[in-house]
Amino acid sequence: MFEDPKFWLLISFIIFVILMIKPFKNMMISGLDAKIEEIKNNINKSLQSFNDAETKLIDAQNQTADLEIEIEELLTSAKSQANSVSKSIIEKTTQSITSKEKNSLERIKQIELSAVQSIKNQASTELNNLITGYLANLPDDEKNKILSKNISEFKSIN
Repeated sequence: MFEDPKFWLLISFIIFVILMIKPFKNMMISGLDAKIEEIKNNINKSLQSFNDAETKLIDAQNQTADLEIEIEELLTSAKSQANSVSKSIIEKTTQSITSKEKNSLERIKQIELSAVQSIKNQASTELNNLITGYLANLPDDEKNKILSKNISEFKSIN
């Protein structure tokens, strides 16, 4: 048995395997440890990325909520300003209409007075023309009677 080369081949193989197990085992363990560390790093990076994304999402939601509040405030402010401008325009328009109405009424009064005065002047002129024409056709003694009578009546009125 000790002289058989197969036996010594088997013993050498067993010794070789035993001697190679430790370095191979160390090499396998260090390789696996490196792979485990790499996987842990990837998981940590993924978790960090997830947390960053979650933080950014929360920030974006907060900004969206803030923007919605700001938009609502702007709309309220714009409505308020629009109402204010509208009231101002209405007041100015009312004042303008009132002023124009007052001016128009004053012009109408002036036109009425002017028309009345014009009518009086025309009536006076026509009456003078009629009286002058009437008196021109009368004899002198009747003219004097009429004129003296009218002058005395005029004096008693004043």
